[in-house]
Amino acid sequence: MGGEHAIGVHSRRADPAPNRRRGVLPLARDRFRLVETAMASVMRASAPDAERPAAVLAALAGGFLGPDHAVEVPARALEFLDRLASRRDRDQLLGVLRLLDTRAGALSLTGRPVPVSALAPERAEEMMQRWRSSRLPIQRRVYGALAAIILAANYGWPGAAWERIGYPGPLGPAPDAPKRLEPIAITDDEELVCDAVVVGSGAGGGTVAAELARAGLDVVVLEKGGYASESDFHHREGDAYRDLYLYGLTLTTTDLGCRIIAGSTLGGGTVVNYTTSFKTPEFVLGEWAKVSGVEAFVNGELDASLDAVCERLGVNHDSSAPGSRDLLMERGLEKLGWHCAPLPRNVRDCSQDASCGWCGFGCRRGAKQSTMRTYLEDAAGRGARIVVGVDVRRVMINDARAIGVEGRVGGHRLRVRAKAVVVAGGAIETPALLLRSGLTGQVGRNLHLHVGTGAFGLFDDEVRFWEGTTQARYSAEPRERLGEYGPILETVPVHPGSGSGAIPWISAADHRALMDQFGHLSLCATLTRDSTKGRVHIDRDGNPRVSYRLNDADENSLATGLAMSGEVLAAAGATEVFSLHPERYSFRPDGDGARKAWAEQVRRAGFRGGRVTLISFHQMGSCRIGVDPGRSAVGPDNETHQVKNLYVADASLFPTASGVNPMISIMGLAHRAGGKIAAHLA
Repeated sequence: MGGEHAIGVHSRRADPAPNRRRGVLPLARDRFRLVETAMASVMRASAPDAERPAAVLAALAGGFLGPDHAVEVPARALEFLDRLASRRDRDQLLGVLRLLDTRAGALSLTGRPVPVSALAPERAEEMMQRWRSSRLPIQRRVYGALAAIILAANYGWPGAAWERIGYPGPLGPAPDAPKRLEPIAITDDEELVCDAVVVGSGAGGGTVAAELARAGLDVVVLEKGGYASESDFHHREGDAYRDLYLYGLTLTTTDLGCRIIAGSTLGGGTVVNYTTSFKTPEFVLGEWAKVSGVEAFVNGELDASLDAVCERLGVNHDSSAPGSRDLLMERGLEKLGWHCAPLPRNVRDCSQDASCGWCGFGCRRGAKQSTMRTYLEDAAGRGARIVVGVDVRRVMINDARAIGVEGRVGGHRLRVRAKAVVVAGGAIETPALLLRSGLTGQVGRNLHLHVGTGAFGLFDDEVRFWEGTTQARYSAEPRERLGEYGPILETVPVHPGSGSGAIPWISAADHRALMDQFGHLSLCATLTRDSTKGRVHIDRDGNPRVSYRLNDADENSLATGLAMSGEVLAAAGATEVFSLHPERYSFRPDGDGARKAWAEQVRRAGFRGGRVTLISFHQMGSCRIGVDPGRSAVGPDNETHQVKNLYVADASLFPTASGVNPMISIMGLAHRAGGKIAAHLA
C-alpha cells in the first residue's frame, strides 16, 4: 500500500528482525499476496464507497480513543485523507479501508472474517496494538497513517476533549481588521502579461517580488494558498492546518518517518512561523562558499542583503519575553550551567503574552512582520498584481527559455507570459514544478530537512505549553559539544491536535491518561543541522514525493540532542520525562542513573524510518545554487543551469543546511536575487 503521504506523526517502527522459524516468512508472503489480490479487486470497483471508509474509521476511532470521542471524527479523518498530495496514495488508503469492511478483506488483513466496522472498541484497540509491531508492512503503514489522523481529528477541534484537558481554544473572535492587500479575481480562463512572474509569496517569493517591483518591473505574484489576514485568523487548530498549511499538514517522507510542515497561504511560511530571525551563521556562509563556489556568501554581498532584510522586518532582541515553556527551559539550562540566550524576532508591537501561542495559526495583532505585512505590501504599492489559489503546473519553455507559467485557479486556466519566471514555492514545491516542466540534473537532489524531535516533561504545576511567546530562548550547547553539525535546543507552542499524535499511544486508556495531563506538559526540542541528503521526486500526477533517510551522523546528533533535552527538563523540575517514540520511553529524575539509562534506551531505539516522531519545520537545498552544473541546479545569479530566464529564489538554493531557523537566510538570498534578475531584465 502506498500511503506515503499520510500524516506520519505516529509513524511505523522499523522492520523487526525476521523470524527464521520454518514457515513464518512464507506465511507472511502468502498473506501479503492475498492482501494485494483483494486490494486489486477493491480498486477495480466501478464506484467508490464512501460509507465503508467512514464506518471503519468510526470503529477505529473507538479503538484509538475509547468510547468517549467526538462523533465527527470519521468525517474529519476523511477530510484529512482528501488533502494528501498524491491521489494514488489517497485512493489506496481508502481502498484498504473499504477492504477492511468486507469479510474476505478483513480475513486477509486481520486474520478474522469480521468486517472491521462491526468490531467493538476493545477489539479494534487490540487490532491496532498488534498492527503497531506487525510483520506485515501494510499493517504497520495503515497503523502509522490512521493513528495520527484519528487522534488529530478528535483533539484538533472544540469538544469534550478540549474541556477535559483544560485547553481553551481560540481566545475570542478574530478582530475586525481591514484587508491590506487586494488579490485580483480570476473568473474565467485568462492570460496575463508582465515582466516577471513570481511563483510563491513567502520568504523567498514575497521578498523577490518587492525587489523586482522596486526596480520598476511589472510583477505578477502567484500563490497556491488563499488570502487570510488578521480578520480571518479564527485560531481553530484543525481548521487552521487545512487553511494555512501545505497539503493541510499531511505531507511526510515516503517512509512516514518525518512530518513536513510548510505554510501555504499568501505570505507562505512567514505567516505561520514562530518569528525566529537568525542571520546565517558565519561558519555556514563559509561552507556555502566552499561547496558552491559562489563568492557572494563571503565577500559581503549577501551580508548586505541580510542586513537590509532585518531592517525591513524590524528584527530585534527586545520582544522575547519568555512564557512558561521558555522559562522552564531557561531554568533547566541555567541549573546545568549551559548556554541560553534570547531569540531575535521579526515583530513590532508584539504583546508577548499568552495570546502569542496561537500565532502558528496567524498573528491577529499584526505584530508578526510576515511578507504579507511587509514585502508584499511593498510590491503591491508599486503596482504588482497578486493572484491566490493558483496551482501552477508547469513553466512554459520555448527554445530552452522560460516564457511564462501555466496553472489552474479553481476550474479556470491561467497563463502568465513573462520575460522572467521566478520560482519560489519552497524546497518541496519548487523542485516539483521544475521537474514537471522537464528539468533534470540536480533538480530535487540534496534536500535537507532540519529534522527535529524532542522530549516532553511532566510537571506538578500547570504549564499550558500552548501559550506564550512562540519562541523566546534557545541553547547552542549541543552544537558547542558536537561541532558545526550539532543540534540546537528550542521550544515551541504545542496544541492538542498535533500534540496528541506525538504522545505515545500504547492503549486508549494510557493515551487518554497522558492527554488528561496535557496542560502539565512542556517540550524541549532538538533540531539538528542535517548532513543527510534527501530527494524530491514527483508521482504520476506530478505531485511531490519526498525520499529521506537519516545517515549515521545525523542519527547520533539527534540522540545526543534528545538526551540533553531530557536533562534540561529534569533539571527544570519535571517529575517524568519521555521521548516522542511510539513506545513510552521515560524516566523519573530520581538519580543520574535513570537519566543515563533512558538516554541509552532512546539511542538504541533509533530515529530512522519512523522509530520516533520527527518533524521538519524547515526544508532546504533541493535546487542548490553553485557554479558547477554537475553539483547544482541554479547558477550564481539564480538562473537555472538548464533554462534561461528561469530563476529560483527560496530555501531550495541552500548549498547545505543552514543549521538555524532559515527565514532570514531565505529572504537575504531572495533580496540579492531581485537585484540580479532586475539587472538582467534592464
